[in-house]
Amino acid sequence: MLSIQHVKKTYVQWDTNSQIFRDLNFDIESGKFICIIGRSGTGKTTLLNLIAGLTPFDSGEITLGDMKYSEKTSDELTGFRGGNISFIFQQFHLIPNLTVEENVELPLRINAIKPRYQIDEILERVGLGWKLHSYPYELSGGEQQRVAVARAFIGQTPLLLADEPTGNLDTENATKIMQLLKDLHAETKNTIILITHDHELAHFADATYELSDGNLQLTNV
Repeated sequence: MLSIQHVKKTYVQWDTNSQIFRDLNFDIESGKFICIIGRSGTGKTTLLNLIAGLTPFDSGEITLGDMKYSEKTSDELTGFRGGNISFIFQQFHLIPNLTVEENVELPLRINAIKPRYQIDEILERVGLGWKLHSYPYELSGGEQQRVAVARAFIGQTPLLLADEPTGNLDTENATKIMQLLKDLHAETKNTIILITHDHELAHFADATYELSDGNLQLTNV
């Protein structure tokens, strides 16, 4: 389970305090696929960064499994993140001089985590088995994001954070990516937290929450 309890987060810009979260409380059961929607500037990406341990919070506690973030150093959080959290971004973040196979394999090599799939197997699952030795510049935008999805699912990480993963795609490819995430989630039962601005795409998740005024509320979209 991911638990967020009484989290406060304030940014200081130009000698002005900007409070993003005053008293954020939220629990997510393991194995759930949730979407978070909300207007620009409400703190959606900040929330993902807090959950990832990339951004420190002022007070409160975030717990993933048995790990309390406030009790760990930055280096300890980095090590924990590598073995427990995977990511999909709006920008595909593929390494241009690595093949599709090498890009997918990267988290296994860097973080020494156990594979959930064989590389050729996960690439078949995302429809790119025949692109194993291609380079990112040889792929379309939709294909590059499929590689990013394969990379996110290759290891046995319990949590996947996705920040607008369909933001650079047309409607057809965006729908395909969301269906792919839903299908893979049904197999892996990992926890997925996905940010999207598209209310229609949020229907692919188990539940949708709106972030507004520093709070998450269950909503129907």
